[in-house]
Amino acid sequence: MAEVAKEKTLHDVEVPVGINPRQVALAKAYISERLQDGFTINDFCSRNSLSTKTWYGWLEVPEYERYINELSDVLIPEDELQAVKKMKKKIMGYADKASPSTQEMKIFTETFNYIFEAEARIQAEKLGLNKGVASASHRPETTLEEKKSYLLTKLTKSLTPEEERELDKKFGF
Repeated sequence: MAEVAKEKTLHDVEVPVGINPRQVALAKAYISERLQDGFTINDFCSRNSLSTKTWYGWLEVPEYERYINELSDVLIPEDELQAVKKMKKKIMGYADKASPSTQEMKIFTETFNYIFEAEARIQAEKLGLNKGVASASHRPETTLEEKKSYLLTKLTKSLTPEEERELDKKFGF
């Protein structure tokens, strides 16, 4: 009788020399959490009391990066990853069709919804309408009224460069 191979788990991945227990725990948490909707490195680091600088520094260590990749391979088996890549390629082909069906368009937009959302966020940021915390500056959220006031002032008043900088600073843009 053929022996059934034991499925590899996260705990079966050998920890490289020099990787401490905290790094191991965070690597396992990272590869599990990053598959969830809305995952961001900033939120992950914040939840784990870790600076993003430290996290990215760890990722620059070849052993740590290799360890995370090996954990990822266990979490998502290669055959499943290849199947997803094939389907993604097929779905991407819908964009080149002259007349995609309604169903094809629905599949395409659902599959690439995260890209549409990212594009909308980028456009909102360009217009000064970004929601939440400004990523680079960590300023608190600007209210809708403040955003309206800011935009109206910029659109209706002739400002000197100094006044414009002051206005941008005041509203956190």
